[in-house]
Amino acid sequence: MRKTSFKKDFINYCLYNYEFKDHTAVWILNFIKSHPLITHNISFTKSGLSRKLRIAEKRTNRPTLMFEKNGTVTADGETIFHELNLNKTEELYVEFIFSKNDVRYNQAKTEELMKNDEILLEDIKELEVLIDEALVSKDKERFFELTDELQKLNDKRG
Repeated sequence: MRKTSFKKDFINYCLYNYEFKDHTAVWILNFIKSHPLITHNISFTKSGLSRKLRIAEKRTNRPTLMFEKNGTVTADGETIFHELNLNKTEELYVEFIFSKNDVRYNQAKTEELMKNDEILLEDIKELEVLIDEALVSKDKERFFELTDELQKLNDKRG
């Protein structure tokens, strides 16, 4: 899932260059970037997804965290964390709200659009390797988790 590194790089950029009123935002961003399945399933461009996370930097005077799923909205960091942790493979639209236009954010969105298919192919290959490793180590739970993820990626490709 190396091709999603630009997403992690962008999250790191945000963590080092912006302040957030609610420190839970920092915790959630670190959680997202440390979980490859979540990182793979976040999008900076697919605003029509049913799960949305908005993160605003301090100078915007907007709520730092807003999470929406199927019409339900929460700003509670703990609830957001549990939702992300329990649903790592569900797609999530992540929108950053900055006080001024951020060129790097625009670049990350452009890069995502260009790499979507390339990312899928690489992720499929990587998952196949991980599935083989799970088979060798006889890790049934990991095997089923990975094959489920592989099926979802293959479905995305069509």
